[in-house]
Amino acid sequence: MSLTSILALLAGGGISHGVIKYSAEYRKDKFSLYRLLSTASAFAFVFSALLALLFLLFSRPISMFILGDGNLAWVISSLSVFQLILAFNMLFSSVANGLADVKSFAFAQIIGNLISLPFAWLLISKFGLSGAAIAIVSILAMAAFPSLYLYLRSSLRFRFRRRKIDPTLLKKLSWFSLMLCVSAIAFPVVEIYIRQSLISNSGYTQAGIWQGLIRLSSAYLGFFSVFLASYFMPMISRTSNKKEVESLTLKFIVFVMVVFAAGGGVLYFWRDFFIPLLLSSEFEGLNNFLIYQLIGDFFKASNYVIGFIAVARAATRTYIISEVFQAGLFVFLTFLIGRFIVGAEGVTIAYMISYIICFFVGVVVLKFWVRS
Repeated sequence: MSLTSILALLAGGGISHGVIKYSAEYRKDKFSLYRLLSTASAFAFVFSALLALLFLLFSRPISMFILGDGNLAWVISSLSVFQLILAFNMLFSSVANGLADVKSFAFAQIIGNLISLPFAWLLISKFGLSGAAIAIVSILAMAAFPSLYLYLRSSLRFRFRRRKIDPTLLKKLSWFSLMLCVSAIAFPVVEIYIRQSLISNSGYTQAGIWQGLIRLSSAYLGFFSVFLASYFMPMISRTSNKKEVESLTLKFIVFVMVVFAAGGGVLYFWRDFFIPLLLSSEFEGLNNFLIYQLIGDFFKASNYVIGFIAVARAATRTYIISEVFQAGLFVFLTFLIGRFIVGAEGVTIAYMISYIICFFVGVVVLKFWVRS
């Protein structure tokens, strides 16, 4: 699941935010838009082909490391092919978002999920672990079929040409690739470190409880990430007025806070119902730490809004420093607080404090940027 999540972010070179940004900027300039399609398609194809080759060559070692069984190397090989499909879907979804074509994006995602459900059920029921591994990938890949249908009906069909590749735009997209690569690697590395530390110091039960909290977080934080990338980022990409960007940012922060508080409140007060439903009754131990995780997620979701300004402005250095700062702060506080509060409780408290700090640092940086 973690490997699939990383590949979903990196599909096509991780240029989705860049494609959204420039699609929004070029929406009224067909020549520049077609040049963007050609450049982004070339970047995505080369990156995906190299990644596929890498996974095919090292499928057995990766299978041993991830699945604990070298005989499941074919699953990793299949993943290398699936990520080529994910790259196409990333390009289509990003262009649709940038052009504010929300209906096409929603149609592709909804139909793709509806198609994948019976297919995933069949794979899991017939083939067990290996079927589940393929099902996880297929759920993401199935959206490519409705995306292809919409693409073939659109005015952008076959508008990419090799001679239209723009070296300057290629360089700009590579910076977005670097930003998303840092995001895709930073937290998984931190997660691996903290999980291993929990296993060593507190046992598998505490590590499992924390992983349960992480899975819950990923589910609803993913909604805010997609919403902001689809709606907020194209809006601020189209304006160069800093005061207007600040005004939009504050409005969206308030919106995210209200929506998250409502959803988080439902999850917290109905936790005895949702935890066994979404995970299992064995995870009831995380009820004691859920409040810390929700507060941390509240500030993390709010901080997403500020983070997307750096993405929309292609501020690569600022974005990378922010990601490294967040990851480093979380690890530092986990180590510090873990000396006094052991287990999953100490980790969730460290998570909460780190994202409260990150949010307020982000607000200060935003104010400084607006006044500069």
